[in-house]
Amino acid sequence: MIIYIKINSFPIFEQRTLESQIEALKDDRYNWIVICDESVVVGILLYWEFDKYKYIEHLAIYSELRGKSYGSKILEIFCRDNKTIILEIDPPIDEIALKRLKFYSKIGFMLQEFNHIDPPYRKGYEGHSLKVMCYNKNLEEYEYNEFNEFLKNVIMIYSECN
Repeated sequence: MIIYIKINSFPIFEQRTLESQIEALKDDRYNWIVICDESVVVGILLYWEFDKYKYIEHLAIYSELRGKSYGSKILEIFCRDNKTIILEIDPPIDEIALKRLKFYSKIGFMLQEFNHIDPPYRKGYEGHSLKVMCYNKNLEEYEYNEFNEFLKNVIMIYSECN
């Protein structure tokens, strides 16, 4: 069974086509969690697991259910793992991005200082600057490079741009 959830939390160039998403879900390193409160779906968490890392690709809570601690609760449980947990956010230069930075920082994520360009998932778009965050630690340069190589050489094979 395929669950297709339309999420408007991410710009189109950060979203796979449905066909690419179906292909990505066949990769054993790609995982998804449907977040429910009793029988109500409240959001999704899509992540990649490789070597000693977990990369949160998308965390989205339905907009009408935000502010009820669903996101922070799922992340607190998710981050109990011993792996290095990485995610990306928009550069903290506007109100929404600053709010997102504060949200993740309260949970224990630390903003990293790497110049990071995220490749687009869709044709017709350029890569865009994002900031990397890591749970409870600063990444060493080699760790960032391992993550970035996995992003470019594995994750992005499941994109329209491949």
